[in-house]
Amino acid sequence: MSDDDQRWPHEPDDPGSSEHLEPDPEPDPDPDLGPDVPAVDIPEPPDPDAADVPEGLAGSFWKLVAIFNLALFAVALGPMLAVFRGEWVNGGAVFFMGVAVFFYGYVRYQRAKAAFVDDD
Repeated sequence: MSDDDQRWPHEPDDPGSSEHLEPDPEPDPDPDLGPDVPAVDIPEPPDPDAADVPEGLAGSFWKLVAIFNLALFAVALGPMLAVFRGEWVNGGAVFFMGVAVFFYGYVRYQRAKAAFVDDD
C-alpha cells in the first residue's frame, strides 16, 4: 500500500501547513434566536418608619437573637469538647448550659409574644 492509500480523506496535502492546524472558526450564533425578554416594572420597597415598631419590640428581638445564638453555640460546643478533647465534664456542663439558655430564651419569647402580639 502506498502512503496515499493510508491518508484520511480530509487530511491536508502538506502536513506542515499552518492553515490546517487551527479549526475553521464557527459562525457566531444569531443573538435573536432566544425569546424576547419581557419588561418588568419593579416597585420600590416601602421605607419602614421607626414609629411602625412598638416601643420595646426591637430591643426584645435583639435580646432574643443574642440569647438563642449563645444557646446554639453552647449546645454545639459541648459535645465537641466531650468527643474531640475528652473533656466530658466540661462538655456536658456547656451542653446543659446551652439547653438551659434555650429554655430561658423560649420563656422570654413567650413573654414578648404575649406583650406585643394582639390576639384578635
